[in-house]
Parts: sequence; C-alpha cells; structure tokens
Amino acid sequence: QLTRIAFALTLLGLAALVLFKKFNIALGFATLTVITQTVYIALRVYISGRAPITNMYETVIFSGYGALVLSMIIGHLKGEKTYVYMGLAYNLCTLMMITFATNMVSPSISPLVPVLRDNFWLSTHVTTIIMSYGALALSWILANTILFRRAFTDFSDKDETYYNDLIYTTLKYGTIMLAAGIILGGVWADYSWGRFWGWDPKETWSLIVLCIYMAILHAKYTNWINNARFASLVAGAFMSVMMAWFGVNYILATGLHSYGFSQGGAY
Repeated sequence: QLTRIAFALTLLGLAALVLFKKFNIALGFATLTVITQTVYIALRVYISGRAPITNMYETVIFSGYGALVLSMIIGHLKGEKTYVYMGLAYNLCTLMMITFATNMVSPSISPLVPVLRDNFWLSTHVTTIIMSYGALALSWILANTILFRRAFTDFSDKDETYYNDLIYTTLKYGTIMLAAGIILGGVWADYSWGRFWGWDPKETWSLIVLCIYMAILHAKYTNWINNARFASLVAGAFMSVMMAWFGVNYILATGLHSYGFSQGGAY
C-alpha cells in the first residue's frame, strides 16, 4: 500500500537526518515520500473525480503531504535544513494517524452531499484551509522540539532565537493561507447558502484560530512575547487548530460543516 510505503520513507528520512551528516540522503527520502503520496492522492482524485479533501481521512493525509511540500520549498528558498525535519515529522504524525486510527478516519470514498459537489470551491477553499493547518503544524512541531531540547539538553538563548525565527516564518505562511481560506469559504457560503457568514461552529472556530495566530504574530513582531515564552505559546496555540479541525466534527458534531468530514461527527 502506498501510504505504508510513504510511512516507511518518512521514517527513513528522519533517521537519515540523525544518522548521516550528508543532508542529501534525507532530502532524497523526503522527495521519494512526496512522489509516493502524490501518486496516491492522484489515484484518489482519479477514482473519485474530485479534490482529495472531502472527508477527515483525506484532510489528514493532505495536510501532512502539503506541509512536507511547503517545508521543502521554504527550506530550499531559505537554505535551511530544519524545515525539512519539520515537514517529515508532521507528515509522520499524519501517516501514523491514517494507519493506526482507522476507527476515527476511514479511507473509503463516499458520495458527496450536493453543496460539496462544486469542485472549484472545494478545490480552493478547503485546500487552502488544510494547507494552512499543515503550515501551522510545522510551527507546532518545532515549538515542541524547542521545549523538549530546553528541558533535556543544553539549549542556548542564541539557539532559541534562531529557531523562533524559523517558527515565525511558518506562522506567517499558515496565517495568510488561513485568512485566504476563510474569505474563500465566505464567498462559497454566499454562493451556496445565501450568506457570507453565519457563525456556524466551523466558521467560528476558524476565526478564533486566525485571531489567536494573528495575535501571536503581532505580539512577537512588537516584542510583547519574549523568546522564552514564544515556543510555549505556539505549541499551545495549535490546540485551537485541533478544535477547529477535529473538535467541531467529533465533539460538537453540529453545524453546516459537519457533514462528510468525519465518522464520529454528525452528517
């Protein structure tokens, strides 16, 4: 199965980062992972005839895939290897979830409700939102790495400043894409339901996530948040993403957005 191959390649990529000084080995595994997941996602698109983000299973795997691709692009542009580590680590988390949490996320391809059958809006709004979650997850990965290294290794203030700058970069990408996704969702809602905004649980929590990350970005830019607190806040902020992504479907299980995205939530 292609997802299991991608899982193994991701593990090998992370191992190569630790075991070998030559970065090209890890980069090669990351590239093979992207190719494998691209083939898998393309096959799902071919079979279903729609964008690969119509249920929880697809959003999970696409967020990991998108985060890895984004991390490789940013890493190449900035000449920074750490981004590839962030992408591989988060992609591993998503692949573990779809491999072992089969009762929570089903790989089956089901028919769509009518409002989701507009492939243009499905391919733009939902894809942008899921990509933003992937970008924000990159910051979560590195923030937790900083907290771990601070607790168990010698971690200097210079190191913390350096890695905080990397986190800040991923936050900017994630926040911009999230804002764009919310706007696109409002346009789609106006087209489908006759209103731009209706305080639906998914809409409300997306706005909460955007406000939280905008506050963190602004506070960091103005030095209201110091280096010692930044990683902790970023790690904690991702819980709002988890609420908007999973909580609305599996805990609240209400609202216009609950259909088609989960097994545990309402349809």
